[in-house]
Amino acid sequence: MATLLPPPKHVADFSPWTGHHPEDVLNETVVKAGYCDKGPGANQAESNSGKPAIWQNLTAKNNTGLQMLSYLFTQVMEKRQALGKCSAPSTFKPPPRVTVTDTKREAWLKDLANPEIPLRKQSRTIPHGIRGKLLMDQCLKKDIPLQRAVWLAKCVGANELRAFKRKGVSGLAAATGESKWVHEWTLHVEQFLENVITSCPQQDWQLKMTYAIKLATALYAEQLLDANHYLDWIVSSFNEADMDRLPMWMIMVQIHWKDIVGFIRRGRRLAESILVRLHTIANSSHEIHKALELRLRKLVAILAVTSRGCLVIPATWKQYSYLLTPNVSASNGIHQSPAEHIARRNEILVGPASKTSASTRGALLQFYDTLDSTGLEFDLDQLTNHCLSLVPVSEELVPALLEWASSPYRHGLARMYITAKLISTLRKQGHDTDAVILRYLGRPADTSAQQDQHAYKVIVELVRLGAFNVGPYLQWLISSGAICGPAESQRTVGLLAALPTGQLPPHVANLRRTLLGRIEGAIVELAGAVPITQMFDAAIADHGLPYGGELLNPISLPVKVATAEHVRNYMRSTGQMADTDLAAFCIMRDFLECTDDIVALAELLTSSTQTDNSLLLATMVDTAVVHLEALAALGELQDITMAIIERYRVLRSQQPLDRILILALDALVQMVPGHSAMVDYLASDLKISEQQNTAAVCSPASDSLIGMYAASLDSDEDIDAVFASGNTMDDQLLQRVLMRVLHRADKADTTCTEPVSKVSSWLNQLRIVGGYSFNLLLGNYCWAAVKGTEDGLNAASAIATLVASGCIYLGKIVEVAKADGGSYGAKLVMNLLLSSRVAKSGLSILEKYNYRASQRRCLWRHPELITRVLLTACEHVEFDLMDSSVIDLLVMYTNTHRPIVKAVFEEASAQGTLPARAHELSKAILHRGLQSTASEELSLQAIVHLADPLSIYFAAGELWWTPRQQAEMTPRAGAVAATVLLEAIQTGNAVWPQLLGSAVDAPTKSALHGWAQEQLLFAATRTPSNIHTNVDIMINRNLDVLDLTHHAVRGQDDTAVLVTLNDRLRDMERQLTSGATATMIDRDGTSLRLRICLHVCTLHLRPPEIESEGNRQARANLLATLCSLLLHPRIQTQPGTVEYIFDLASVLSDSLPDTALASIARTINIYDPHTHAILGGVSAPTDTWLALVSQAQNSGGTTAQQRALAKHPSAQAHGQPSNARAAGALGQGPGVGASPQQAQSSQRAWPLTHQTGNRATGAEEKSMPFPLRRWEIMPDPTPVMGENDTSLSLGLFGARRV
Repeated sequence: MATLLPPPKHVADFSPWTGHHPEDVLNETVVKAGYCDKGPGANQAESNSGKPAIWQNLTAKNNTGLQMLSYLFTQVMEKRQALGKCSAPSTFKPPPRVTVTDTKREAWLKDLANPEIPLRKQSRTIPHGIRGKLLMDQCLKKDIPLQRAVWLAKCVGANELRAFKRKGVSGLAAATGESKWVHEWTLHVEQFLENVITSCPQQDWQLKMTYAIKLATALYAEQLLDANHYLDWIVSSFNEADMDRLPMWMIMVQIHWKDIVGFIRRGRRLAESILVRLHTIANSSHEIHKALELRLRKLVAILAVTSRGCLVIPATWKQYSYLLTPNVSASNGIHQSPAEHIARRNEILVGPASKTSASTRGALLQFYDTLDSTGLEFDLDQLTNHCLSLVPVSEELVPALLEWASSPYRHGLARMYITAKLISTLRKQGHDTDAVILRYLGRPADTSAQQDQHAYKVIVELVRLGAFNVGPYLQWLISSGAICGPAESQRTVGLLAALPTGQLPPHVANLRRTLLGRIEGAIVELAGAVPITQMFDAAIADHGLPYGGELLNPISLPVKVATAEHVRNYMRSTGQMADTDLAAFCIMRDFLECTDDIVALAELLTSSTQTDNSLLLATMVDTAVVHLEALAALGELQDITMAIIERYRVLRSQQPLDRILILALDALVQMVPGHSAMVDYLASDLKISEQQNTAAVCSPASDSLIGMYAASLDSDEDIDAVFASGNTMDDQLLQRVLMRVLHRADKADTTCTEPVSKVSSWLNQLRIVGGYSFNLLLGNYCWAAVKGTEDGLNAASAIATLVASGCIYLGKIVEVAKADGGSYGAKLVMNLLLSSRVAKSGLSILEKYNYRASQRRCLWRHPELITRVLLTACEHVEFDLMDSSVIDLLVMYTNTHRPIVKAVFEEASAQGTLPARAHELSKAILHRGLQSTASEELSLQAIVHLADPLSIYFAAGELWWTPRQQAEMTPRAGAVAATVLLEAIQTGNAVWPQLLGSAVDAPTKSALHGWAQEQLLFAATRTPSNIHTNVDIMINRNLDVLDLTHHAVRGQDDTAVLVTLNDRLRDMERQLTSGATATMIDRDGTSLRLRICLHVCTLHLRPPEIESEGNRQARANLLATLCSLLLHPRIQTQPGTVEYIFDLASVLSDSLPDTALASIARTINIYDPHTHAILGGVSAPTDTWLALVSQAQNSGGTTAQQRALAKHPSAQAHGQPSNARAAGALGQGPGVGASPQQAQSSQRAWPLTHQTGNRATGAEEKSMPFPLRRWEIMPDPTPVMGENDTSLSLGLFGARRV
């Protein structure tokens, strides 16, 4: 049997057994004579051997030698055990303090600083007046050795603490007084250390700093400080320190690193402080903090590896998460990197409370948002792959694309070309898109004729791209009998007439023609393209500019396709059109725009870029601006822009600079990405052009007529005479001429067939002649026009003329209307932006088209400003809200600039300036999908039924309006809205989170939150009979409802919820303990219930705004339950659940005071690393191994020793019951810091001691805790010696562990 030896585990032998020592080798001599370290010689007898004396007794038969030897050894062990027991309380007395003069005090301190003078001499008396911060200052000033400085602090502290006993205070009051004194002493240490740190950079600062840190650390290591307050102070100082002193506090933090991060609350504060520093450094441009940043990042890395719980910071995770971005290269497909693990733990806590309607979008809604956010530059392959990642099945992806391209809730031609490009790319990747398109055409759908036309146009583009095979489509029509079928099947037949014949093989074209002959009215419809093509041929033959009127009435898609094919054929017949004249270009452009054939228009622009006509090049630029998104969707925008820029560079070196071309090209390069350098280049050319024009206007031949005053400006000749009279005008004449020119533009009765109209020429001459006065005059006129104070003139026509002539930017008018804030000016501006008829016939076709490009440019650059003006215009009763251009604008802005539109409407609603008529806009948009008139009212049920991923944002807007209108008529409007939304949630509407998040008021959300919470808590009451997919989906949906509506009840009292959660968790704990979850279904059900409770608990981590005592107690009870669950054996087999509960409990503990945590720790009374990190301050005392042994009295009374010990205040200050420390004498007791195995081992050791005592003394031994008074443990003995003097080394009592 081996003997357990205490450290340093010396072996009672000559040498330990190794197998190679001579003693370890058994031979005949060693067996018979034993082993001697120095064996006797050959002729020398062993004179001091004990063998002869005992050998006979050991070898004799029936002797008691072995028993006697055992008795002797037992007596020796019992004697040593008895001598190793503490049998009397401590009689230690600290060195007395005496009052001395300052001179003697200084001399005593100098002697203490001298290591040559023994400490026993100094311990006779200690001078009075050395205490607190002064004590440490003297130690620093005299450079007293560290051990002696600690000894002095202990002597002073021991005398101070014994003063409470001399005052007659005992029990709890004494313990409180001692704690208060230790707290004050800790404050003195903190002040001393802080003063030394702030003294930088005085002389010998580094040496002083080193001494101060060592002294404070030694005091902390000797447990002479209030540890919690000291560590909290270090973390707070680290958080508040400036960058210059931060390195010193980093040293302090690293010295006490283990103790700081051992308590999660304190470690989390430290982690947040480090991240704040890193965030500050990251946002600064100073390189001086680079080394500091590297060191801080190293501390974060250490936390991420060793103490990840400290980096679980839900309160600030969103702000600082980028500093912990997972390193992709550091992780692989099997294991998570520490950063990924930390991010996952934070997202679990942050996710439910921060969940929004945007973060809960379905795959289809994300897909449509991706398509809507496609800008002017996109990679087609990347966009296709991203769409496949959202909707991976082509049978669902292709119909979704066609729905998006044909939806009435989208606007523009660009979406159709993007859809065609995406489907073509899918077909190249091997997807059977033709079959999916045929199924899409064949399925019954309640769609409008316009939606079908848009879907057909996408397929027409696919045919032109060679991405759709027409032959199988025709075979399918024949085999299905759709041509002669009912009206429901005509959706599949409508595509037949729209197919482009130029892209079809002859036999397919003949079959198409045959099938069209069987459809009533199809041939007649196609014949409608003949007059239009004849009109085109006549216009080309006239070689004149078109008059700019409406060329075509609304026509069907087959007629558009046939007309576009005719124009394409003409373009192909002319070949390369480098010498295309201006008239032919404008005619072809007008016809192609009317047929919506942007592909042919792009070909026209590309083939015309080599022109030498600057006006043609300028109108080409305007064409690119008008069709910006469509050209970008085709992938032609950048090529056309670069070709135009290169041609401009050539022309500027060959011709005079043209201001019209410069302004047009400047508008284009500001809208197309990647041409910022060209903007400055054009600005320089514009200045040169202005100078050239000014020089051309000035003519000194008629300077004598400068003062001429024009008597009449009734005719064009009079206006021309004014300009011919001189090169300057006074302000009065300038104003008269301007007003007359604007009247002339408004009342023009003849069509301008020239490239530049007279009105535009006159305005540009006025701009050059008038200079600053002209600009000031235009500004005054615009203000008057917006306010409606300008009489006798059509303001819309006048401003349109000024914009088309390049005299003013349309965006300036919008800014004036916004600044004015009036509804009349807003209505005028919206008319200028959206109407195609404001440009009168007095302007040329090029100037009208330039105005159209100006409208497009302004709408592109100022979405927020125009949205605000639109809301203001809604206040005017004459503003036509049902105009299609107004609705199209709002649809476009909602899809492309959704955050801006939402912010403007919410701001107007919050300020009470949202016009009531604005409701008509959302209602009109929704009626597009319903194919009904806008005058019909929509019920809540109809709105929710209409909501889908394409219409959700418009349905949400209507849902926001409708309950408010109904609330004026019925008080139950809110309850009706909640019922309708609840039905949508239960039926699984794909966009219910968006309806709930953006369209519901707070009371309705609060009602839905209560419903979801009730459902979940009821589900957590019992285990479902069977766990299946529907149950899991229902619970997840209810959890989402709870998350999305939680902000509506945030800050309210949640005591009842916390109590219910605590009850549910207690029930689950009892079931786990009783073994009631034996079957797989029970385990799955319990896991589901636990997940529900923990999820709900996550939402209630933050205390309410007004915290009551009941709420605080409910939180404490919930924390105790979580800690109890954390220690449950069955829970500990699930690492993920343990981690989740640990994070919840640690964050929940932040809102509770230290007293509550201490109370929970006493309730649990089991040491565990997880609970210790959560509750803190419950680490095992280091003196639990020591106890005081006394003989029990038969009368049952206490001994004098026990009474003396009971009076000692430090025994009660430890806060441990007597039976908690009576587990061992000179051995490890089962205190709070001991493991359960150690506790059981100690409890088994005590009965042996008691039995030994009974044999030795015949009486039962009792033990009491023997607390070590840290202030009285000194390195050298004092002059007064006692029986159990604690200044002796207590390691001597470890000679024998029992």
